[in-house]
Amino acid sequence: MEAINYPLFFIHISKTAGSSFRVAAEQYFGKEHVFYDYGPKAKETNREIRALEYDKRDRYASGMNIVEKAKFVTGHVNHPKYAPFIPAQNAVTFVRDPLQQVRSHYEHFTRHHRYKKSFREFVNEPRFKNVQYKAFQGTWPDAIGFIGLTERYSESLALINKMYSIDIQGLDINKNTEKKSSRYELSEEEVALVKKHNEHDFKLYEFALTRFERQKLAVESDSPFIRYGKTNMAKSDEGKMMKGWAANYDSQTAVALEARVGKKKIADLLASEYRSTANERNIHRSGFIGFSFVYPKKLKDGTQVDFVVKGTGEVLFGDVVKR
Repeated sequence: MEAINYPLFFIHISKTAGSSFRVAAEQYFGKEHVFYDYGPKAKETNREIRALEYDKRDRYASGMNIVEKAKFVTGHVNHPKYAPFIPAQNAVTFVRDPLQQVRSHYEHFTRHHRYKKSFREFVNEPRFKNVQYKAFQGTWPDAIGFIGLTERYSESLALINKMYSIDIQGLDINKNTEKKSSRYELSEEEVALVKKHNEHDFKLYEFALTRFERQKLAVESDSPFIRYGKTNMAKSDEGKMMKGWAANYDSQTAVALEARVGKKKIADLLASEYRSTANERNIHRSGFIGFSFVYPKKLKDGTQVDFVVKGTGEVLFGDVVKR
């Protein structure tokens, strides 16, 4: 992978098996090459990050120091913090079933942070809502190099090792030893409460489940893995056109697409337009990974338009014409 010389940036989302992964990474890379950033007060935070980022408030100097010296950087930080210095291709994270993550987060706070409030009060606090989604902070999820699943940790670790040509071993630490089973049992009322306040996390997790299978297939078969998504456009343009992005991290060539109605090709497209978000988040090709397509007037209302990778025939997503 072209970005392998950059540090691996692990976005450590609370209670998603992140502690096991970071400790195992430290054992593999060596303590001197692992930089932690858990905030200015955390004892784990690397002294050079503390000096440059938090004391001098010079994030550029801190980021360049990390690129020069680190092989692995992690912390409870969101993706954009180190995106300017480390390509999205080298960013990895784990996500977890939100019901289990929220409950585990609550149990952790009661055990280690002297949290005295009820589970209902915890779920209602803004700082504990959509914790997983917040870690992306506007970065398109499919742009992240790898998104593992806590529930399939060993499988995820094997894929990370293969993707990045490393050999991090599996560990199992920082678990609630008082828990009687591998899963927390929530009442119907608690489930409804968590779903109400973590809608974005549930959507992210559903996306991650599908994405995991796609990426696993690509990695194990050494096939190209096309990352993609829709990008923002005016509400008035919805159903009349499509604006999106697509990228293959293993190539600097723009992804070639086809717009199809059924099996009929109606247009050739090239994902080579500039997208500021892609540039700012260090995603690929300096941000030139976008495409646009205005639906021909001959397409009737309700027509399904599919966007397909040219050559492989993989359908990335579809849209419905609305006149």
